[in-house]
Amino acid sequence: MTTETYGDVLHECVACGAQKISYWRRKSFQYTVGENAKEFHIYRCACCGTGFLNQPPDRQWLKAIYQYSGQALTESIALKNVLDRERAFPNCTVDAERMARHAKQLDTSTNRRALDIGSGFGFYTQALRMSGYQTVSINPGQYENQVFKDLNGDEPLTMMFEQYQPEQAFGVVVMSQVLEHLLEPDRAIAKVASLLESGGVLACAVPNYASFLVKLLGTKENACLWVPEHVNYFTEQGLKRLLERNGLQVVKTEQITRIQFNALSRRLGLTGRAAAFADALVKLAQIPFGRMMNALGLGIYINVYAVKR
Repeated sequence: MTTETYGDVLHECVACGAQKISYWRRKSFQYTVGENAKEFHIYRCACCGTGFLNQPPDRQWLKAIYQYSGQALTESIALKNVLDRERAFPNCTVDAERMARHAKQLDTSTNRRALDIGSGFGFYTQALRMSGYQTVSINPGQYENQVFKDLNGDEPLTMMFEQYQPEQAFGVVVMSQVLEHLLEPDRAIAKVASLLESGGVLACAVPNYASFLVKLLGTKENACLWVPEHVNYFTEQGLKRLLERNGLQVVKTEQITRIQFNALSRRLGLTGRAAAFADALVKLAQIPFGRMMNALGLGIYINVYAVKR
């Protein structure tokens, strides 16, 4: 792609604004065989622990990626395939129901409008509607938007959040697995705060830069350190600082650890009965293991709920 150029050098943390940042590690990514690998440098903040690409991809590079998919899709996908994946490994549906439920419980505004930023396949919009909210959804990816339409009967606004100019406020804003993709997260959260009604709630989910997977695998980890799509890598402390410095009060945090049942068997190259045994073991063991990781702050994902006072 002709748009594959790097952006500006950053001199302060994208989460807390501190200038105590330093080089952490580098990671390369190659989209197709035969293409030159692109190298990215990851920096880390000494104050809040947040990481970020420095230099990040240019804005036009990211837009070229997201016009098709924000979920690494290289071609369109049918709703049936998406639902089949959810039945095999419940993930987005579980997260959508939980986040919509918590947001509604914490929302003390009388505004029953909800904004779903980066709406993906549409499960979060569906859950918000089932919770009694009228929704506006935003998503630039063509492949996800077709699934969204088949699931919900309408289409999201096909644009980046930076382009969105609303006319009314919202009682709930959902950003699930979105903030790590945005080049200017501070500006995005300031905009979210301006869109929320007093008493309204931002429900935000991001990968955890302090997770046990990052500590174990380093730059081989891809749930959080997925370059170049993920440009920011938040810690719980960094995410809280980002929200609070934009006038939002964090009222609830939780960590989520969920591992695909076949993750171990695939990594070990197992087949047949050995694979089935490993899959069953992961499915059984991940519940107590996940609870322990979450309690230690090492969970794979961070969920934060913040209220506009």
